[in-house]
Amino acid sequence: MSSLFAGNNIDTPLSVAAAVRSTLLRCSLPPVAFDRGVDIQHEGDRADFLYLVKSGFLYSYGVLPDGQRQIIFLYKEGDMVGFTDLGSARTLGSLRSLSDCVLQPIPMSAFLSPSFLTPAIATYFLHKAAEMQSVLVRSLVAMGRMTARERVICLLLMLNDRFGSTTDKDEVQIPLTQSELGDLIGLTNVSISKNLSQISAEGLIERKGNRIVLRRRVDMQRMIGYEPIHFPPDVLTHGARRNHNAVNRIRSRRIKMPSSSARVAQDRIDQLKGWDG
Repeated sequence: MSSLFAGNNIDTPLSVAAAVRSTLLRCSLPPVAFDRGVDIQHEGDRADFLYLVKSGFLYSYGVLPDGQRQIIFLYKEGDMVGFTDLGSARTLGSLRSLSDCVLQPIPMSAFLSPSFLTPAIATYFLHKAAEMQSVLVRSLVAMGRMTARERVICLLLMLNDRFGSTTDKDEVQIPLTQSELGDLIGLTNVSISKNLSQISAEGLIERKGNRIVLRRRVDMQRMIGYEPIHFPPDVLTHGARRNHNAVNRIRSRRIKMPSSSARVAQDRIDQLKGWDG
């Protein structure tokens, strides 16, 4: 059994990245660009695709019976969208772009086929699922057991771990409005504003527009017993250099949809390639 872990049998990050890129090419569906503020999919749409986020920010959300919105997960470059829909005929939540973004669609039927899930591919997506689970577990604990102040501190620490500056580990750009921050951790806009102002006055953070500097990050971690998220950089995006011509080609496919549009992204992707399901 030890031979399974022999050095020449272990996939390196480079070999995993090459395998993922090669497999995505075989899917034959091109990356698709979306404008900021677009509902890319709606709760209850056909669960035909997963998406690899090639650039930009998005979030998944659900609408409760009383009309309130619950943001479920915040996605960034390198994340996978759609794991929660595996085994379902319909999507469990809606998906909205926070910025201009580019997604690589992967047909669900291809993803579930044995020929797609090679060891290298399975390694890559297992890593993605584990990172998502780590974030969701922390969010569940915060929502279920923490005070409003503790939730805000926990959220800032998680955002810093996942979206923090590459040059300053204690500075993070917040891609969400205060209202969206509240929808992510179950607080009102007023409560978010009050608690941010309070912890700022205490010197724990410094607010710089849509950026927040964690002045006393270690103290914040101790206050709530927070364990930092330590996942390695994404093998597909880390150190990558975007090709200008490739970006222009993607932009030429940009899908412009009003934020109130009821059309679903799957239908638009189907039109690009004549996909018939």
